[in-house]
Amino acid sequence: MNPEFERNVWLELTPRRMLMMVGVLALTFFAASLPGGAEWGPSRAATLLYYFIVVIWGARNASMSVVGEIRDRTWDMQRLSSLGAGTMTWGKLFGSTIYNWFGGAFCLVLMMVNIVTHLGVATAAIELIYYIGIGVIAQSSSLLASLIAIRRRQSHSRLDLFVYQAIGLCAALIVYLVWSTADPVAATLSHKPATDFIPWWGRSIDSRAFLLTSVAIFAGWTLLGCIRQMRLELKLRNGPAVWLVFLAFIGLYVAGFDAWLSPDMKLWDAVSLRLLLAMTTFALLTYLMVLLEPKDRVHYRWMEDQFRIGHVVGAMSGVQAWMMSYGATLLTGAILAIWLLNDVAIAAAGQALVLAGLGFLTRDVSIFVLMQTLPGRRRGDLGALVILLALYVLVPAILEGLHANALLYLFFPQLAEPTWLGAALAWAEGIAVAGLALTRLALVEREAKPIAA
Repeated sequence: MNPEFERNVWLELTPRRMLMMVGVLALTFFAASLPGGAEWGPSRAATLLYYFIVVIWGARNASMSVVGEIRDRTWDMQRLSSLGAGTMTWGKLFGSTIYNWFGGAFCLVLMMVNIVTHLGVATAAIELIYYIGIGVIAQSSSLLASLIAIRRRQSHSRLDLFVYQAIGLCAALIVYLVWSTADPVAATLSHKPATDFIPWWGRSIDSRAFLLTSVAIFAGWTLLGCIRQMRLELKLRNGPAVWLVFLAFIGLYVAGFDAWLSPDMKLWDAVSLRLLLAMTTFALLTYLMVLLEPKDRVHYRWMEDQFRIGHVVGAMSGVQAWMMSYGATLLTGAILAIWLLNDVAIAAAGQALVLAGLGFLTRDVSIFVLMQTLPGRRRGDLGALVILLALYVLVPAILEGLHANALLYLFFPQLAEPTWLGAALAWAEGIAVAGLALTRLALVEREAKPIAA
């Protein structure tokens, strides 16, 4: 058995705690079954308790699994053990939450018995996979957030732990809201028809099968993300292959929802809309990863040295996720701009809008890198976020109040004419900030070399 998982089982599943969980659940279910309660009272109570025990409480325990070791000053010793990243992740994630799954199992049994009685075995099997999936996603997302924070050497106050837990709860909430649109149990309780089919890539797919598969796949991706972050914490190197595969997957997945776009976009053909969705997804991932990943000048210098001596494979092994996401955004945007030549009606405006978006993305990413090169106490990411808030919200609001809308081209893409001027200005800003960031990196390195010597 996984030694880390076994250790957590011994710590979490003590006889006293197990008896306490069973006793509290039994009393709750009995109280819910008394006369005067709502229909399916015990089942509804079991559902609410499952969300509380497995999703809410479990997310907190998962976020504490590594942070607690750091607080107790035992994490460094565990990192030096012979356990691999997968073993450590599995032991931490499911070992720290085994007590939650113990209580959740009783809730699941009662829920499944009720669903089998009213809606059949097939529906019960689907619901079982959903409930397990939402629990895994909530807990693994919280663990992933804590591992990212550990790598960035952030503090771990109660507020930080709440943030890690909140990230897992947000992921679970998204799963719940999407699933509830096609959930036959929720439809039965709310007396609203469930969505039977979902349009995806031009086809109508059974909603429950599609959403259930999506939940399982995203749970797998989240678990894989935890393992990759654990590898970095154990001083192992991640190659680019997994993130590139994820980019390909998420691009194809999101691009299939072109039928859900606003009717105002119907002037664009299906291929253009799908490329636009993929490009937007890659851009959002670029923003997310450039915020989360450390912008380490030592790492960038190592990559530059690897390229200089011809070790391209070695340099590519150190490419960060935000760099790959940015490259995917540029590539998809270029393909979209070329494809738009097929439609004369929207070609010019569409191309200019896409190119302007790529230019501003280049500017924004460069701001994050630039802020890490400035002297003083490091608060680069926070400073970059403040600058972006000013560029996208505060200054444009002032300009609109002054009726200087012509200057909005300097801050974000505009649909009004002349669009090509906006694209040119966006790339001018992007190249200027990128050049400044690279210059600052080189300057910092030049200043650091005598000290290192």
